[in-house]
Amino acid sequence: MLYFDNNATTALGHNALSSYDVSLLEDWSNPSSPYRAGSRVRAKLEQAREELAGLFSFKKDQIIFTSGATEANNAIFAHFSTGLKLKGSCLVSPFEHPSVIDSAKYWFDQKIIYMPTDGNGLVNLDETCSIIETEKISLVSLMAANNETGVLQPWQELAEVCSSNGVYFHCDATQWVGKLDTSGLCTCDSFSASAHKFCGPKGIGWLATKAPVKMQLGGSQEFGLRGGTENYPAIVSMMVALRDAQERIAEVNNRALWRDEFDKGILAGIPNSQILGLGKKRLWNTSMVLLPDYENLRWVGKLDKLGFEVSTGSACSVGKEQGSGIADHYGLTTGQGHRLVRVSSYFDHSQSDWRKLLSAFCIVYKELRSDSVSSSVLSL
Repeated sequence: MLYFDNNATTALGHNALSSYDVSLLEDWSNPSSPYRAGSRVRAKLEQAREELAGLFSFKKDQIIFTSGATEANNAIFAHFSTGLKLKGSCLVSPFEHPSVIDSAKYWFDQKIIYMPTDGNGLVNLDETCSIIETEKISLVSLMAANNETGVLQPWQELAEVCSSNGVYFHCDATQWVGKLDTSGLCTCDSFSASAHKFCGPKGIGWLATKAPVKMQLGGSQEFGLRGGTENYPAIVSMMVALRDAQERIAEVNNRALWRDEFDKGILAGIPNSQILGLGKKRLWNTSMVLLPDYENLRWVGKLDKLGFEVSTGSACSVGKEQGSGIADHYGLTTGQGHRLVRVSSYFDHSQSDWRKLLSAFCIVYKELRSDSVSSSVLSL
């Protein structure tokens, strides 16, 4: 099988798996225990925290290990709503990940302002800055890269504007970390990331925050901000995966050409198809295809039988009645929303893999057309 759903999750890398196995056997002691074995694990954990902080130009005590970006994003909104006795509104893009949108709706209720966009997957920076300068805003949150279309957002420019206006800026960097250069993330007041997006284990990530964010009671761990025994084996595995990913960032420009070739082939081989975000700066690994006919689950099923695993969009939106936020942003009808298919690669894919995937899409299109002719059931 060729797996093309890496924006949902990546396979655990070989080096990350090896370090995880070793740590489970050798570093299983509780880092908070007072005896030598626990102290050794504590020292290794703090070394990992220091390395992570240095990579992103944050201070060591500004890194909080979490279960992933969803927990971190929830914590930011809860903190600003309850901990600071919120008086202003929050400003978010309309196509954020559910862990941001749902948190904003829950904690801010009627005090949500959505960033203006260009209708093609990109936040309008000028109009958004105008809102920050004229409205009472307590919190701004913008994802670095859209998890469905891959469109890159002007997060760094917005972070600088927020800083000039004394407004807190949070960035969901889940799809950025492990795929692109991360040097600019130090401009954010906080950002979140998840290890399983860059071949680390599931259930581990971090919140980098310049302001203390109280996340969880019940212990003095994580500087008293997030109680609970730290998962050191997952942390060390995450760090190995992150190092491996950082070493390959130089490859991404060439890899983007492979995705571009796929996009052109889809548009040429499947009449009336569209690529959402085409013409915008996008993640090198992502293509969101709006197919002209046939429900997306039929495409996914047939591609699966041919040996290709793709998705219908964000894994966290599957099963939700409102469906994909990006579909609403593009003004797609319900029928069009059910014809979206997302493909996302990672560093283990080759140009040949992309070409094989394109060929499979064209084969499936012919099969679906043939099926529709021989069936009395109308396709969506």
